[in-house]
Order: sequence, then C-alpha cells, then structure tokens
Amino acid sequence: MLLAAVAVAVAATVSTSTARQADDAGGPTSTSTSTPGRHPDVTDRPSGTPSPEPTGSTTTDPTAEPAPSTGGGTGAGAAAGNGPSGSGQAMPTSSGPGWTRTFSDDFAHPVTAGRFPGRYDDSWVAYDGFTDTSGIGDYRADAVSVRDGVLDLAVSAGDGAVTSAAVVPLVGGEWGGQVHGRFSVRMRADAVPGFYAAFLLWSDDNDWDDGEVDFPEGRLDGTVRGYNHTPGDPSVNSFVGDTGVSFDGWHTYTIEWRPDRIDYLVDDRVWATTSEALPTASMHWVMQVEAAGETPPDGAGHVEIDWATIDRYDG
Repeated sequence: MLLAAVAVAVAATVSTSTARQADDAGGPTSTSTSTPGRHPDVTDRPSGTPSPEPTGSTTTDPTAEPAPSTGGGTGAGAAAGNGPSGSGQAMPTSSGPGWTRTFSDDFAHPVTAGRFPGRYDDSWVAYDGFTDTSGIGDYRADAVSVRDGVLDLAVSAGDGAVTSAAVVPLVGGEWGGQVHGRFSVRMRADAVPGFYAAFLLWSDDNDWDDGEVDFPEGRLDGTVRGYNHTPGDPSVNSFVGDTGVSFDGWHTYTIEWRPDRIDYLVDDRVWATTSEALPTASMHWVMQVEAAGETPPDGAGHVEIDWATIDRYDG
C-alpha cells in the first residue's frame, strides 16, 4: 500500500550532511536523517497489460527507433573512455523554445559511497534507512556515489540483505516539483535479476490519486517501459507501453508533460504519446531502484546516471 503517512515537512525529508568538504571523495562521512520519502509501491504497478487498454488517443511509433547504444558494461569501466561524457553524449546546455531550464547536473565532482550527498546536498537527496516499496529491500544512502562523471546507484542482494537506492533532485534546493515540464535522464543499468527501476513523477502532496507518470521503468534484466496512471483511479493505467530497449545500454529517456499530452522520448525521438487522463497536480521526480517484489533479487550491480535535466513548460 502507499505510504500516505509519510507526507511530512520538507525539512524532515531532506538529508542533512556534515560540513561540505573541498574533496568529498576523501572528506568525513556524511550523516543522513531522511525519513521515508514520498514514493509509490512498486507492487501496485501491473507488470502486464493494464485494464482498460489505452485508447485511440494514445500512440506509439514503431519507426522511432532509439539511437544505437554506446555500449553496456559494469562499473567504472562502463563509464570511462567515451569522451567528455561517460555515456558518449554530453548534457544539453539549453532547453530550447517553450522551455526554461530549472535543474541540471552532470556529476562533475566525485563523492565516495557513504558520503553522498556531500557537495551535492543542495541539489540531491537520497532515501535512507527504511524498507523499499517492494517490502524486500532497504533504501540505503551509502549505496549512492559519484565517480567517473556518473551518479551510481548500487544495488545488491546477499547474506540475507537486499540493498536498494533512490534519489530525488532538488529544484532550487527545495523538495517539490512543478506542473508540466520536461524530465530527461541519460542512464544505463546492469542486468541484475530481481531488481526494478522506476523513474517517476510523483505527487508533491504524496497522494497517488494525483496520478503518476513512469519512464523509464522495468526490471533491470528486461526492457524499458512507460506508464501513465489515471488520476483518481491510479491502479488503472491510461497508458502503458514497452520500448523494447534493454536497460544495459546508454540511452536518454525523456518525459515531456504538457497540458494536452505526455510525450515519451528515447534518444530525443518521440516513442509514444498519450492525451488520456493527464495529471494536473504539482509533481516531483524520483529515481528509484529496488527489489522487484516477485523474483528474489540475485547478485549486485549498478544503475548509472550520466546527467539529468528538468525544464519548466512555458507554452
């Protein structure tokens, strides 16, 4: 079930850390006091075709093939050797007509595991110290680090412990989102069985009835899917689709949320569009990696984020 009781003050949800150091890779360990953040239950998301089926106003474009992957791999070796950006594609520096940039990060400064957010404490918060939404793993801030120009969310299962990781970008240093916008992330993941990624727009009021938009989402050893949960009846998806793109290669995933439609883009190409049951409440971005809830997690691996941007929709 959703954790409605965790709608707490912003000050209680944002991690606090020790004084920022000139080099977070070698500074003192940060302390995190995060309370359970606003996050939906992954088990509430249907893994198959929703009911009802998407209507005719929802489209997917099978010809909008993603750009070729720059390759998979694991850990630091996967992120290195591809030029200025570890993924082979630099973060866009402008938002373009109709949009205004409100957040961007390409992770230029290293922070070792156990010290995050460190110097990023005004722009990111990590979930810490509570059970993930599958009820199997635990969110741990010490699973998050920055190295080789990527934000690394490390997940693992072994010796009876399952480690999950989740982060939230802070726009203007504040917890909270916006109504409409463009949310882009350049990411890849190791194909670790039993773990699930959900990068989602979630209600600022922690109310699932406000709706939920998910992209990219899916099992790390599977393919990337997109969802739109119906406001007022969020257990029903007004849209769901499968890109056929695996998580293990570098790709850019974008949600463009306008008043009249949501576009889902892979590598800057529109893959799907829906105009059904669009959210109207203020929402913020959450990047969750956790136990899938059905298949027991097995092994360890990394979800790597090269850069992330948020733009406000200006019309």
